[in-house]
Amino acid sequence: MPRYKIIDYVYPTAGELARLILQYKEVEYEDEKVDSPDRIYEAEEESPFGVLPILLVDGKIVAQQNGIARYLARELDLVGKTNEEAAICDMVMDGLGVMFAKVRGNQISRLDSKQQITLFKQMMEEDVPRYLAKYEQFLERSSISSGYLASEQLTWCDLGVALTFAGMQIRQPKLLEKYPRLKSFVDKVSSNEVVSHFIETELAPSAVLRKNSM
Repeated sequence: MPRYKIIDYVYPTAGELARLILQYKEVEYEDEKVDSPDRIYEAEEESPFGVLPILLVDGKIVAQQNGIARYLARELDLVGKTNEEAAICDMVMDGLGVMFAKVRGNQISRLDSKQQITLFKQMMEEDVPRYLAKYEQFLERSSISSGYLASEQLTWCDLGVALTFAGMQIRQPKLLEKYPRLKSFVDKVSSNEVVSHFIETELAPSAVLRKNSM
């Protein structure tokens, strides 16, 4: 088994999904959260495109948002059984990327807390409902009997979508009230013992902190 190390900022990023994938597959990894200006600069300089997270695989770098999670999903058999299922995973995750594009485009890591809160509220009011409806519609039209998004077996996009909306629900408990299929899906994935523990111990603290600051 390769030696994995994630280097990331201290606030939630796309690295959360990479951590969940590794934990779900019971793979050991080293986790470094950088917070000092010098270490952040050093880590960003090490990254091919100047941003974190990065994943070290036996010392070799894998970088860029979903690129890390996609790599781990391929390595750990979470991309489905066919190229079509793998493509659906990519499509579903790219949909989340579009939803968050405005926040990421505003360099949220470099904004103060009030600016971050303003952006989050704007996203929740203007952007998120449209995408919730799209994911609800996607599940409604799906012929997959397991209730997962891309395959009869759980894939990385199930973990990614569930993690995203579970985190949002912590801050907005009524978020999925109008989207019963999506809520059922999030509840199904989140009921897994590993996923539930990850949400409770790693995702919830930061989400509650942000919620209480609003």
